[in-house]
Amino acid sequence: MVEMQKYPVVIIAGGRTPDKIIESGEKETERAFIDIGGKPMVSWVLDAVRSGGFVDKILVVGNLERLTRELGLDPSDCMQDKGSMLENYMAGLERFRSYPLVLSTTCDIPLITGAMLIDLIRQISAIDAEVYYPIVDVKLFDAKYPGGRRTTQVLKEGTFTGGNVFAMNPEAMLRNRSRVETVIRDRKSPARLIRLFGLPFILKYALKQLDLKGLEAKATEILGARMRGVLTTHPEIGFDVDKPDDLIMVRKIMSRT
Repeated sequence: MVEMQKYPVVIIAGGRTPDKIIESGEKETERAFIDIGGKPMVSWVLDAVRSGGFVDKILVVGNLERLTRELGLDPSDCMQDKGSMLENYMAGLERFRSYPLVLSTTCDIPLITGAMLIDLIRQISAIDAEVYYPIVDVKLFDAKYPGGRRTTQVLKEGTFTGGNVFAMNPEAMLRNRSRVETVIRDRKSPARLIRLFGLPFILKYALKQLDLKGLEAKATEILGARMRGVLTTHPEIGFDVDKPDDLIMVRKIMSRT
């Protein structure tokens, strides 16, 4: 049996609890520490990562004091929240810059398991790229978790929602940091997005004539790194707890485990 390659894993555990969840009555103000099934949400993600047998090193970026005190993590496996998701990702990539590939996940996908992550890694291993972005067919999502509302993208191949586990070549991403920052900065400005992506691309997207290969090609051009989408059959990879209904559903599911 071939031994599975091991990767460094960065878990992004910073940030506040979404306002809508706070307004619904949640008292925990830090997203990573929202209680689910008797333990912080980030703990479920940590358990999944640790159980897969693919981890070389782990870095959790968030509230350093709480991570070490409440989760018992070694300070060397943690890093203080840098203030934004982008900065946290980049800090994690810098820590593991010498590795060919770094896995990164957010702290708010508590339904993932080690087996799901192994399956995703096997898919990634068969693809030649520098940035891997998982996508889930919305039909699979709706079949397993009916009633959940996701942000979706319509392509020729179908309607998809994005995942929250990424694999990146750290050198490629750090080398093109300014491009990544531009995409993040301009993502909510239609005028800037047209300048960035080009009007023909925007029109194809608006008319639902864009396919996955076209999206991959444009992302590669903009990021300066080879990007590939990875179609996963595990909707849990895209089930992030962003809204009160998400939290209610996840707590209900976890109460049965």
